[in-house]
Amino acid sequence: MYLGLKREEGKAQAPGTPGDRGDAPSLDIALQAASLAEARLREAIEAMPQGIVFLDAEDRYILWNERYAQIYERSADLLQPGARLEDALRIGISRGDYPDAVGREEEWLGERIAHLHRPGVRHEQRLSNGRCIMIEERRIGGGGTIGIRVDITDLKQKEETFRLLFERNPLSMLVYDIETGRIRAANEAACALFGHAPGGMDGMDARDLFPEAHQLAASARLRADTTDVCEPRDLFPEAHQLAASARLRADTTDVCEPRDHWPMLRSDGTCIDAVIATRRSELDDYAGTIVSIFDVTERRRIEQRMAHMARHDELTGLANRAHCREHLHRLLADNAGRPSGGETVTLALVDLDHFKPVNDTYGHHFGDMVLTEAAERMRELIPPEALLCRIGGDEFAVIFRRSSLTQAELVSKSIITTLSEPFFVQGHMIHIGATVGFASSPYDSREGETLMRYADLALYAAKGERRGTCRGFEASMDAAAQEKNRLEQDLRAAVREGQLAVHYQPIVDLQTGAVECYEALLRWQHPGRGAVPPDVFVPLAEEMGLIDQIGRFVLASACRAAMGWPEHVKVAVNVSPLQFRNGNLLSTVINALSSSGLPAERLELEITEAVLMEKGPRPAAIIRNLRAFGIGISLDDFGTGYSSLSYLLNYPFTKIKIDKSFILNLQEEPNSRAVIRAVIGLGRSLGLTVAAEGIEREIERDYLRGEGCTQGQGYLFGKAEAATTAHGKETRAA
Repeated sequence: MYLGLKREEGKAQAPGTPGDRGDAPSLDIALQAASLAEARLREAIEAMPQGIVFLDAEDRYILWNERYAQIYERSADLLQPGARLEDALRIGISRGDYPDAVGREEEWLGERIAHLHRPGVRHEQRLSNGRCIMIEERRIGGGGTIGIRVDITDLKQKEETFRLLFERNPLSMLVYDIETGRIRAANEAACALFGHAPGGMDGMDARDLFPEAHQLAASARLRADTTDVCEPRDLFPEAHQLAASARLRADTTDVCEPRDHWPMLRSDGTCIDAVIATRRSELDDYAGTIVSIFDVTERRRIEQRMAHMARHDELTGLANRAHCREHLHRLLADNAGRPSGGETVTLALVDLDHFKPVNDTYGHHFGDMVLTEAAERMRELIPPEALLCRIGGDEFAVIFRRSSLTQAELVSKSIITTLSEPFFVQGHMIHIGATVGFASSPYDSREGETLMRYADLALYAAKGERRGTCRGFEASMDAAAQEKNRLEQDLRAAVREGQLAVHYQPIVDLQTGAVECYEALLRWQHPGRGAVPPDVFVPLAEEMGLIDQIGRFVLASACRAAMGWPEHVKVAVNVSPLQFRNGNLLSTVINALSSSGLPAERLELEITEAVLMEKGPRPAAIIRNLRAFGIGISLDDFGTGYSSLSYLLNYPFTKIKIDKSFILNLQEEPNSRAVIRAVIGLGRSLGLTVAAEGIEREIERDYLRGEGCTQGQGYLFGKAEAATTAHGKETRAA
């Protein structure tokens, strides 16, 4: 390196110089000090990471460090003390060291020298090896220049990468100037999102992107740095895949509070929903934020639609069961916080009557149209502050708020009236109806689930009493429901623990008095309740789904017991309509016969008209299959239902039984005698055995025997008893 202070060795001193006068030691000291200063300067600039060069007043090279030579390695041979910078540049241009000078060599050289003479102004220089150099030059005392060279290639590459990521990013991005509140730059995605041409948002006031009511809060958000609060990675788990896939897939579910959804305006005035993430950055000459805008308009629309669907019925648009329960609980919770108990809240449950036949006859699409019209009719009747809900297939609910019990009952009756009017659907006139049960708070209960249960009990009571009516909750309904629940538990325990027993009541020949058959009757002796009547627990067993299990038990017990009787004595067993419906009856009967060894001809099955009213071919097929095995089929309780004569013609019955209600009124009701006479004559004509139930007096026996009735059954001949004693008390007619 050249400093220009080196002593010219071997040069003789002229006579008469100061050295001749004894000043040589002083000169040596000065030269040594200069040499030391040069060494220290050299060490200092060598230690610097930047390229350093010193030029004299005529722009000639004086000194440079190793880093400077490395930067200009292609021109290193031109670095000579005293060489002019302009000459070195000109040679470098001719060699192609400066790609920006190609085609404009003199112009480029003139610009470079002009920069040299305007110290303090930074500029960039590209070299042929692909490096980019930042040049800063300053004047020093004596007219020289010190130049600093910084290799900013890596920085430029990062800037280019950022520029590409910013400009070509499918995510909408802005550069926001914190001081002026304006947009310094917006990428193409942002311009497209807001409806502007590329570059059209540059210099725009960022507040114009927000509705006026949100501008103040939005300005604060744009100035803030949200990366410490909620990183974009946390906001959108897929954000890092964004640049690679060139697709925006911002997942905003469950990551931002509602306040992070900002309404933003497009150029045409339409509004979008957006999530905004900001990162503060010190840019070239101003403080700003990099703003990322995630358009969640469609996502929000879908989420709102899904939220609506989760709380509303798709068919009618009414609130669904979940919404109904939520609304009811909220109203009752509001009331709980009020000293006076709050306002009256009434829950009415509406059940459509005769709707199932509509679906069965016309199909579910037709039924949906009826449901939709029914909902519209009810919607027109309820008060503005009431909520109408569809909570099931043909079940609706109305939650009345700020309405008295009388008002709620009047609306409920109006609903019954309007739903009883004909529905005209696709040329068909449909008749349905409605039954309503309701309960109120605070009168009946202050708890939501209890209030719903009470309203359901009131509805159940109304349907059991008479459809098409409206009934409010009464405390006795809950007591009855609790008692029914206890009875259900006891019945399950009775079946499990073998508390049920089969007793047998004789059926005698009215002419001879001889026992010809025993009817198997189920009995339940409860350890605490005592004897529970069959008309109480048998319907309950059917409702609970226990009738198949109990039916198998009765059949098996009856067949085993009959094996201990004389061979001419038969056993009759009652069969539930549900046993026919479940389709297992035939196999149950065959298993009972085979396991006991009882001949099929000694078994009679008693059925009611309810079995024959079942739709479809299954009941008829089962009855014919049973008869084909030789099993007798009795039509029980004849005369109490529709008593269609077609039943007797279409099914292979072997016996008809006159219901006891006609026998009890035999002496007082002439019509009863007429019916009995007609049934006996009909049975005789069809070759059927006719049996009369409920015979308790001899006068009834004598009348029936005189009319030609074949068999009799009742307390006159014996009560139902266990199998061990029943046949031993054979009763004969006098």
